[in-house]
Amino acid sequence: MKLTYSLILAAAASGYAFGAATAYTTPVGYVTLAVPANSDTTIAPSLSQAPLLQAASTGIAGDVITVAATGAATDAFINALPDTNSKTYVLVRTGPLAGLRFPVTANSATTVTVNGGATSLATQGFVSGNEIAVVPYWTLNTLFPAGAGVGQSNDIFNASSFVMFSDQVGVGGNRGSAALYFYNDGTDGNDAGWYDNDNVFNGLQNTVALDPAVLLTVRSSPTSSLSSVTITGTVPATALATTILTAAVDNDEYLASPFPVDTTLDQSGLASVINHATDIFSPAELLFVYPDEASGGNKGASATYFYFAGDIDNVAGWYDNDNVFNGVVTASVLKAGRCFTLRKAAGTPGRAVWIAPLPYTL
Repeated sequence: MKLTYSLILAAAASGYAFGAATAYTTPVGYVTLAVPANSDTTIAPSLSQAPLLQAASTGIAGDVITVAATGAATDAFINALPDTNSKTYVLVRTGPLAGLRFPVTANSATTVTVNGGATSLATQGFVSGNEIAVVPYWTLNTLFPAGAGVGQSNDIFNASSFVMFSDQVGVGGNRGSAALYFYNDGTDGNDAGWYDNDNVFNGLQNTVALDPAVLLTVRSSPTSSLSSVTITGTVPATALATTILTAAVDNDEYLASPFPVDTTLDQSGLASVINHATDIFSPAELLFVYPDEASGGNKGASATYFYFAGDIDNVAGWYDNDNVFNGVVTASVLKAGRCFTLRKAAGTPGRAVWIAPLPYTL
């Protein structure tokens, strides 16, 4: 990752202050990710777009957060922004929900309303004084403008390169993609822009939001050459949290590495949401990483890891499933801007929160 150090130093000097009257300096940087030709490559937007609001809450009622002033017109955060910022989420920065993201559904001059899920934000523990940021989602056309890094197609009915969304609704192992999108260059008489490969007649899909916590795959064209995706944005300044599902069957969770730097498994915090194996030769839950800089489609995992509880012969920690005799893994195996799969064993259905601590100091 390349960082704009002057802004980082300014942020460190000023502190992360909130409130309408207080300046807030945000560190920025960029990540460039290689996209091999004729290949499947995972992509994680590990930098965010610039926040539209950063403030301390002054009240909470259900899913309605009160702030001193949003500085925005009614519903500006959901439908009155330019195409590039048409969808937003609240990132909770402090309190018991710190690191979690909630889609914005409405706002007024002094409130922000979110979709808290099965239970309201207040029920989940959000309290007055917790700090929030309202952040635009990356969309297809902001993360991949005009198909950058993915490629363009010239026939709306015969696309050659795609962005594939992982299935976040179903359960089970080795699930297929939930959706495929492609960029059409407009030379076939249709509007230039992003389309849903399964419903091209639904029109442009430029503003489809990309969940920053889940796995995306770029499938490059067989005729393309080596390319890259450059993501420029805000460096995460707080630990990030993602909900992990345990199902009644073995279940794959398709996840994004949340930070713009390579991290070790110990740094990741994933040990808190993976079952610790008690038999070093028979782990029930596994973590798969992928050879993203290698060529090829439908690539299998390049390495498989598990967390061992420890015994009289082996210390507790992360191990390579293909080489347990090599000892605890200390390398930075979660790559910046890439994705991985966590395979949870069948169990009592439920959810846990993976909190990924910052692997750097700002």
